[in-house]
Amino acid sequence: LYKGSCDLRLVLIATISVIIAPVLVVEIVIGLVGNGIALGIFCTYRNLWPSSTVYLFSLVIADFFLIINLPFRIHYYMKNEVWVFTQTFCSVNLFMLSMNRTASIVFLTAVAMDRYFKVVHPHHQLSKISTSCAAKVATALWIIVIVMNSHVFTLDHNQSKNSACQSYNPHLEPQAAATWHAILFFLEFFLPLGIIMFCIFNIILKLKQRKLAKRNTVQRSVKVLIVIVLVYTICFLPSILIAAVGLVTIKVALKHIGTIDQLLHASFAFTYLNSALDPVLYCFSSQVFLKRCKKVLCQAGWFKTSVTQGANESLSRCSEQRMKTLQTSTVRT
Repeated sequence: LYKGSCDLRLVLIATISVIIAPVLVVEIVIGLVGNGIALGIFCTYRNLWPSSTVYLFSLVIADFFLIINLPFRIHYYMKNEVWVFTQTFCSVNLFMLSMNRTASIVFLTAVAMDRYFKVVHPHHQLSKISTSCAAKVATALWIIVIVMNSHVFTLDHNQSKNSACQSYNPHLEPQAAATWHAILFFLEFFLPLGIIMFCIFNIILKLKQRKLAKRNTVQRSVKVLIVIVLVYTICFLPSILIAAVGLVTIKVALKHIGTIDQLLHASFAFTYLNSALDPVLYCFSSQVFLKRCKKVLCQAGWFKTSVTQGANESLSRCSEQRMKTLQTSTVRT
């Protein structure tokens, strides 16, 4: 029975590794392009930043931390979950991945709260904070994120003599650090989700009371919050659901824990997807960013066809107007 379970686990590892490695490569490429453009735009126009852009910039930084560390996870999966580097570097790698998850959630929530105060409480001090004040808030949030994830360095990453590198081990009795890691994993999902849903509910309620639904700024705030919820659920919900199933499986069907373990690995591909989806949020959050992004893509030739078509349509309209003007002049003559 043990041999059969071991063989099944090896098959699952090989299958998941074949799938997840190329998926992570695609996510790195998309995330690198999107966040590279975002970083260039944010740095070029840093003197024009509103307070909310500070939180978006922090998301970019968090995404780059993830992108830098993903190649080592790809190598790990290509080796069928065998870590060939040192255990110290394993701890650093896992810390960076865990920190990215927490930072992404924290700053997505910060963007949602910023929109909430600007729409629901436009005269509150928090809706009028300066860029420098927002930078101090972001710095404090980064410190909290780092402290919250520092326990990763004390986790037991080994499962079989230096071969594994993961932040959880279902085959060991949970210790204090592992228990905190599990609590943080669930808490940092549900608590911010509650805050984001609170922001959305109150913004929609305030829109109905004030009849402001047609204002562009308000519509953009609603769109931003919708994008935040979509990114949030797509990236983080799969791992939460599988981890919850895993907790039940440990109690009632331990023999299936290997399958849950590999499904959890697969769900992390959705978590890492946030680096590719965050640039979509930047476009919805800032009209300036959207315009500059279109300009960059046009210069790169990506929108060349659509721009040309737009120019041709404009010329056609101009020609029609000139023809009408000439016809009117002829009739009067």
